Amino acid sequence: MLPASEGRRLRAARVRLSRSARRFVRAGQRSLRRGTGGHRHGTGGHRRGTGGHRRARPLRRVPRAMRWALAFFCALAVLAAVAVVIGYARTPVPTEPQDGVTDEGSTVYYADGRTPLFRLGANRQSVRHGQIPDRLRWAVLAAEDRGFYRNRGVSVSGTFRALLRDASGGDVEGGSTITQQLARNYFKGLSRDRTPGRKIKEIFVALKLDRHRAKDEILDLYLNTVPFGRQTSGVEAAARAYFDKDVWQLDVAECALLAAMIQRPGYFRTQGNGDAARALKARWRYVLDGMVSMGKLDRADADRLRFPRTRGVWRGVSVSGQGLLARQRVLDELEGAGIPASAVVNGKLKIYTGLDPRWMAYAEEAMRGAREPQWPKDVRAGLVAVDPADGAVKAFYSGDPKRGVYDSVFEPVAQAASTFKPYVLAAALRRGFNVRTAVPGRSPLRFAPDGSVTPMTAPGYRVSNDEKIGSLGTIDLVEAMELSVNTGFVKAALKTGIANVAETARRFGVPESALRPYRGQAGLALGIANVSAAVQAAGYAAFANGGTAVIPHLVTRVVDARGRRVPLPWDRPGGRVLTGEQAAQATYAMRAVVTGGTGRRAALPDRDAAGKTGTSDGNHAAWFVGYVPQLSASVVMTRAEPGPLEGLPGHPGRVAGEDLPSSVWHAFMAKVTRGMPTEPFAEPAFTGTAANWDDTVEKKEPGGPAAGRGAPSAGASQAPSRTPDPGGSSGAPADARSRRKWCATPGNEDAAACAGR
Repeated sequence: MLPASEGRRLRAARVRLSRSARRFVRAGQRSLRRGTGGHRHGTGGHRRGTGGHRRARPLRRVPRAMRWALAFFCALAVLAAVAVVIGYARTPVPTEPQDGVTDEGSTVYYADGRTPLFRLGANRQSVRHGQIPDRLRWAVLAAEDRGFYRNRGVSVSGTFRALLRDASGGDVEGGSTITQQLARNYFKGLSRDRTPGRKIKEIFVALKLDRHRAKDEILDLYLNTVPFGRQTSGVEAAARAYFDKDVWQLDVAECALLAAMIQRPGYFRTQGNGDAARALKARWRYVLDGMVSMGKLDRADADRLRFPRTRGVWRGVSVSGQGLLARQRVLDELEGAGIPASAVVNGKLKIYTGLDPRWMAYAEEAMRGAREPQWPKDVRAGLVAVDPADGAVKAFYSGDPKRGVYDSVFEPVAQAASTFKPYVLAAALRRGFNVRTAVPGRSPLRFAPDGSVTPMTAPGYRVSNDEKIGSLGTIDLVEAMELSVNTGFVKAALKTGIANVAETARRFGVPESALRPYRGQAGLALGIANVSAAVQAAGYAAFANGGTAVIPHLVTRVVDARGRRVPLPWDRPGGRVLTGEQAAQATYAMRAVVTGGTGRRAALPDRDAAGKTGTSDGNHAAWFVGYVPQLSASVVMTRAEPGPLEGLPGHPGRVAGEDLPSSVWHAFMAKVTRGMPTEPFAEPAFTGTAANWDDTVEKKEPGGPAAGRGAPSAGASQAPSRTPDPGGSSGAPADARSRRKWCATPGNEDAAACAGR
């Protein structure tokens, strides 16, 4: 429906054209008749003459077909004129932009808050009229439309050139003014068909735009939306992508380069010596010459300018490997925070992460040092590091993208195995027991639901230790952690309550969905639940920070288009899961793992570390999760197909948590902690009850020697032993692990070599 004013003008135009057409046709017919009548009149005059005059030469009659042809073409011209007027009158003034053309995507940054990690949505940022320097305006006009301020929105010569190219089978584009480009690329209403009809409609729209909008407004819309290459639209995003500057900071040479890019943004290159680079330099010089001819730049100044250097060799946004995983994880986290993907890609948000690019590189180097690129393709590996203060992910690596893109960091790809045991210890600590509590180390054992040891022929849960550990005597929870003794931890879980263990793990961050199937099973203590590397790194962060749970997250802060901070669920402090003393006791036990237990390969050269190894049944998955006070990190390896982790280059036999995962963790942490201040772990006071849960041997009277290697006395050393005590003349082996087995043998437990153990 046309507006009333447009309708009246259209009807008036039709009336005027109809009258003009009728007058034009009648005039032509009269002219033809007049020529024929003159001939007859001449003849008659001759007959009425005096006879002294010569007879007039008769006029040639115009053939009727020619008269009709002339009338037809005249009418056709009139109809064409009518069609043009009607078409122009019926063309509305464009107001609605095309979908997405004004979208301003969001930028995701590394932890420094300045370096972009990637962008989500369009890379565009609008700037106001006053922020665009005149030198850039004139450079763009010199490149694209030197008559912009003089024309009426179209270029007659350019339009005829375009139509001639179309008639000869060439490209119908080209010859477009800035106003025509804006009509085609910014506003709705024009199809993408490359036809003369679409070109004519483009001209109508451009004429309407020029009539209803100011020239500066048209130019501002153009400069804020035109593509410049490097996945940018608009001058501000282009200035950032090419020169790492705001648009108002660009000099003349840089402005001319951006203007030159508009012609072929996908072809031109700013680095190298190829044909594209040479073509761009020629186009850049063309722009400068245009500015000189327009009187906007002195020739001497133009000749002194040098082709500007741009910001490195641009590689764009990563679409595979770690970049793809980070991109999807950011979207998932924001959606979980109530920010849908549509708001992210169109919302002009600034999204900050905790990722450190150097640490990301260290994570990759650590994996490659283990010859990860040569592993079988179904072997999955992941590494993730978390800040214990708030749960921010500082670095991750999810495998070589050449071997396939998969998420082995944030997805639960493997059973937790023995890395779940610290949650069992935490459950016991929360119930008031301490790490001096004695548990059985013998293997195999069968347990009743109440935790009591039953005969092997009776019903119950059968548990065996790893063959490398074998059967031990009575040990405390520190040694059970140090050697990863299965029988001791199943006993502790049953005495504490499997439901209590599950609830404790949930409080540490293990998802309920992972725990629910195993809440009533003693096997939960041995890590039969699948967890992710990120969950484990965050769970151990609670031990590192003194007992406060954290949520692992990439996104640390979101700022909207108005500069307001968007609240995130993980901004709130996590819940307290352990007291500081309880966390110190748990750390004490896990320090023993690194100093003399299964995680010795993870030990750092300049500081104490704590952690836990893990190996699932059949060596299908292997872990090491560990921490220092400032950082918690997790390494996992598993297979996508059934079968053990074996056959890896340079690593004969089956892989366990004490092997590759511990070595990779060490390689990564040794680099990231270099230069990091050394902070000591808090020393425990060993408060709580030192219970005796070992019912496999006869209890000894209080005050006498501990049964086997029961709970150490309160006066025992609070630091895990770093070097074994010599066996002396007792015959005890010098190797720590062999000596433990020797001390567990009945009759040896009171030997001097076993004292204080």
